[in-house]
Amino acid sequence: MTTPLSENKEKLPSDLVLACRRLYAAIDKLDQAAASLAGVSRNDLSCLNLLEYGAASPSQIARQLGLTSGSVTMLVDRLERGGLVRRMPDPNDRRGVLVEPLPRLFEILGPVYAKVAQEIERVAQSYDRDEVAAAIQHLDDATFAYKTASVNAQSMKSSCRTME
Repeated sequence: MTTPLSENKEKLPSDLVLACRRLYAAIDKLDQAAASLAGVSRNDLSCLNLLEYGAASPSQIARQLGLTSGSVTMLVDRLERGGLVRRMPDPNDRRGVLVEPLPRLFEILGPVYAKVAQEIERVAQSYDRDEVAAAIQHLDDATFAYKTASVNAQSMKSSCRTME
């Protein structure tokens, strides 16, 4: 799908920023729809995304999502009641637990995200190798920029607290 911008104008670095913002807005909209489909909140969906590749400890979830241990406990309780995850003993820590995704999670959300992956692959078929490499590089660079901005925002938040 082309836009008037892509047809009529020489590309500038600022166009990349705008394209990233459009991409982020589209991802945000998809994630909202996915959360609604699964009957969970956006924070809950963020946790479920962390579990895509396997189990995680509650402390890992807390660190990744920036939540307190109490918030993670309530989050996991909700997801367990929804039949999306289960707690299981941590085989490496006899006092610890892991949060494991259940098949129902993938049955609900798998088709949503698989459809996106299929569409991206379909569109990418029209790219040559250099264009695919450039697209991957740009997405990696944009990911780095967003991660850096997140760290900077957290630092700013900490600075604001110390000024109070």
